[in-house]
Amino acid sequence: MNLLVYVVGLTVLSKDVESFFGFPLITEPKYLWRELLIPTSVLVVNHPLEYPGEECDRPCDPNEPPRICYYHWIMESYTAMGSSCWDCIRGNRAHCFHAQCVTGSGRERGIVSINRKVPGPPIVVCRNDTIVVDVSNEMDGLATAIHWHGFHQLDSPWMDGVPMVTQCPIPAGTSFRYRFQAVDPGTQWYHSHSGYQKANGHLGVAVVRNPHDVNINLYDYDLTEHVMLLSDWSEHTVENWIPGQQSSALKVDSILINGRGRHYNNYTKKWATAVPLAVFRVQPNKRYRFRMISGGSQYCPFKMQIEKHRMEIISTDGGAVQPQMVDTLISLSGERYDFVLTADQPPGNYWIRVRGIAFCNKNPVEGFAVLSYADPSVSTEALSYPEDDPPEYEHEYPEGIILNRHTDSCYRGKDENICTSKLESHEVHRDSALIDAVPDKQFYWGFTIVEADNSWLFSNEGFVRFTTVRDAFNVFGVTNNISLVPPSFPLLTQPEQITDVQQQFCNETNLPPKCANRTHCFCTHLLKVDLNDIVEIVLYDTAPCKFLPPIPHPRTPVHRHRHGPPAPARTARATSPARLHERLQRLKQGKHARKPGTDYNPPYKDTVSIPNQGFVRTRFRANNPGFWLVHCHFEWHLATGMGLVLQVGEVDQMPKPPADFPRCGNFKPDVLERQ
Repeated sequence: MNLLVYVVGLTVLSKDVESFFGFPLITEPKYLWRELLIPTSVLVVNHPLEYPGEECDRPCDPNEPPRICYYHWIMESYTAMGSSCWDCIRGNRAHCFHAQCVTGSGRERGIVSINRKVPGPPIVVCRNDTIVVDVSNEMDGLATAIHWHGFHQLDSPWMDGVPMVTQCPIPAGTSFRYRFQAVDPGTQWYHSHSGYQKANGHLGVAVVRNPHDVNINLYDYDLTEHVMLLSDWSEHTVENWIPGQQSSALKVDSILINGRGRHYNNYTKKWATAVPLAVFRVQPNKRYRFRMISGGSQYCPFKMQIEKHRMEIISTDGGAVQPQMVDTLISLSGERYDFVLTADQPPGNYWIRVRGIAFCNKNPVEGFAVLSYADPSVSTEALSYPEDDPPEYEHEYPEGIILNRHTDSCYRGKDENICTSKLESHEVHRDSALIDAVPDKQFYWGFTIVEADNSWLFSNEGFVRFTTVRDAFNVFGVTNNISLVPPSFPLLTQPEQITDVQQQFCNETNLPPKCANRTHCFCTHLLKVDLNDIVEIVLYDTAPCKFLPPIPHPRTPVHRHRHGPPAPARTARATSPARLHERLQRLKQGKHARKPGTDYNPPYKDTVSIPNQGFVRTRFRANNPGFWLVHCHFEWHLATGMGLVLQVGEVDQMPKPPADFPRCGNFKPDVLERQ
């Protein structure tokens, strides 16, 4: 589902595949690295329009018929800076570029990978192509599922990739075929929706090029090599801190750009230099479309700047916007921004600088890449080891005009910074029936984290998901005081098991008896709207300030899995819980609701950021029947219950999955029944 963000009134917001991995009998590292066999896949093409996925990355000709684009992925538990990198850590740069070497930040750690890559293989197709991905799960003891972030899945909701909502998890040792049409143009991405696999390496790029893009005249090149996937990285697997340790809090140690970064050595006070950085090449006086994906998993927004270059924003979350020139771009997990960079500086190398802010201000962390004007005769491998040191943390670049500043309240008259809700859609059609209508349904959803009562948490009643922040300070996530417990079967594909809505699900007006005397409830949070309803939702954040000082308050990114065209939005930040409560009450009474002009066209968003102690007002048309997850996009917030399931339409209005679609659920026969 997309959202529209607006300034004035509403914050609107089949084939046979042979694949193998081989190792020689000699296992000493110097032989192992040299003779490692690259994973291969052989596609048997029986249809003239079916292509190996990499051949679908092409200039898009509107007169060419759509292609079927096939990919085969092997999901593995793997190691960053492992033996496939052999002597990379000791300065042998050639070893760092081995096809199966995952460098990360330059520290050895366990990861999960796709075809032994982090990020995983890119998917780059043209609009209306069909994407087919065979996922082979070779992670011993781990199930998985892949969510296609930004794809509506209008006719294939069972391909959304959410375990126990739209499909069964893919068990270890089995394969699952995703197949759907790429009807949603723009910069999208994919990531695991199982456990903490996204934070450990299961994420990647998915771009759907549009030959009729309305901003196509603003750039000369739209190259796959100019897609930027930002991600946070820690020294250990994320499970190390979930639930967590008293002695060590979850933190971001490095920021990766396209899977490459460096860690800062606190002893030498220098950046590690053994591993390469990402390089983005340009030629003087050319205009390039860059596609930035904010793929973070933890709690830090990313602040991106490009040395001596400005960014002309032309798209967000796949929706074209009226061009806006900015100097600093701030994003939260799940958001995407496309911008045009004009290579108008003297030839040379320039730093691309990504800083973790808000919570990360306490433990300074930055990531770097290189923007290079170098002659094509200079290899990219050489450029990935810059001769100059990156700027020191204290030497900040001028911020200039900032997009999406995390501490700002929008709609200040003289503020030159730009809120996302101030962007205007550049789509040809303004959906006035959505933007101007009286909504059929209206909801207020409060997202927050709650401190657990340890006397209850560590009792026989307290078997719930939680996170230890520090010492004995434990928290869990809630929406309207309900912490989401996943259902025991996939709602979309096994709806016949929904036998008693009142007993199996909960919401504010239907709480189970076990929650009668509790402030917070743990149950399967489900809300329902009718098919084609105009739905308005005010998302607000009430995280207690005691969780946040002495750092600037972060925003909460909320993603709604797709069920129809986007929705309009407005954001505002209060100064205290009391002030937020007052503003929400006035909204419910119809006061202070700015009305958009008839010529204003809000931008389309599927991921929006809620200011701390603030709100975002969103709207969408519920035209995609099914069960859809709505959740915070910070990994540990969702893991501890900050989300809910939205049902759109009746079960008999939902598309039916294939007859042989995988099934799963509880097995609990009567204890007296003989098997």
